[in-house]
Amino acid sequence: LLSNSLYHLTLFTFFLALVHFLSEVFIYRTAALTIGVMAPLMVASFSILGMLIGLQYLEVEALSQNKKKN
Repeated sequence: LLSNSLYHLTLFTFFLALVHFLSEVFIYRTAALTIGVMAPLMVASFSILGMLIGLQYLEVEALSQNKKKN
């Protein structure tokens, strides 16, 4: 239960970081699209993709552990 909550919290944090940097570049225009801004955008994007893929395995594992208990 704790690891599942922590996983979702981490995923939310990457979404928050992605939205923050995208808003700095495209909405507020306070940052230029340089390597210094592109690096966190890429890290957040790839992390979100990886975590969404991993979330499927986390849910499958939770279901299999639930079946073992019953």
